[in-house]
Amino acid sequence: MRLGYCGEIHDAAMVAEAGYDFLEVNIQKVLAGESDDAAWAGTAPDPAKLAVPIEAANCLLPRHLKVIGPDRDLAALGRYMSRVAQRAAKLGIRRLVFGSGGARRRPETVSEAQADEDLRQFARLAADACGEHDVLLVIEHLNRGETNTLNTLHEARLLAEHVEHPALAVLVDSYHFGVENETEAELLALGERVRHVHVAEPVGRIEPGGHGADAVKAFDFIEFFSTLRKLGYDERISIEASWSRPFSRIGADVRRFLQQAWNEAGAGADVRTE
Repeated sequence: MRLGYCGEIHDAAMVAEAGYDFLEVNIQKVLAGESDDAAWAGTAPDPAKLAVPIEAANCLLPRHLKVIGPDRDLAALGRYMSRVAQRAAKLGIRRLVFGSGGARRRPETVSEAQADEDLRQFARLAADACGEHDVLLVIEHLNRGETNTLNTLHEARLLAEHVEHPALAVLVDSYHFGVENETEAELLALGERVRHVHVAEPVGRIEPGGHGADAVKAFDFIEFFSTLRKLGYDERISIEASWSRPFSRIGADVRRFLQQAWNEAGAGADVRTE
């Protein structure tokens, strides 16, 4: 298991000092899919100069680049994804996270059936672009407070199963998992489709362990990790959270908390790594 931190390029040294393995960045800030190659080349970071590698990136689409409905422009989405996937590969990024609640929100005038078809078309298009550059696109389930599509692991799994593309998988997020009261059965049903994980406390979306021994507020990361390990998961886990105290003060402690929870969860069978 590799632990990562969702943050900015300038956080790399701090993240390395705290003992983390990688950085997860914002796609729109770092890969700038709406900028042409010349403009991006002038702002692109040099991975060789960073204290930790960038191995994942989130916030796939800007809000105005719609996935569903009459304002969708598949040609523009295709150009955008081609640029993003190519640039991700150049920086060594292996996971692109399809959250983007604003871009994938279903307008009231669009039926659920049409929204499902629009999502499938985009997922195929985006996975094709990612597959050309050996990058994996992971579908993030977002709770109903953030968007109105793909709100559960079940829905994310159905999309992945319908598209059935080698460059398309699913992300599991402990925050959304807890907010939506998801179950172990729903997580186990994903099987090997789980290829990336985000963690935060469901209450307050603060850093894991931030509620201490408060049995009411604290999420059970040992149980959560035990389920992941039953699936053989042993890949990347990124902290995507609001920090209750400065990372520079508690980042190393949170890393140790998660590592201990992972160890206590016990080894799963047929562990997969990449």
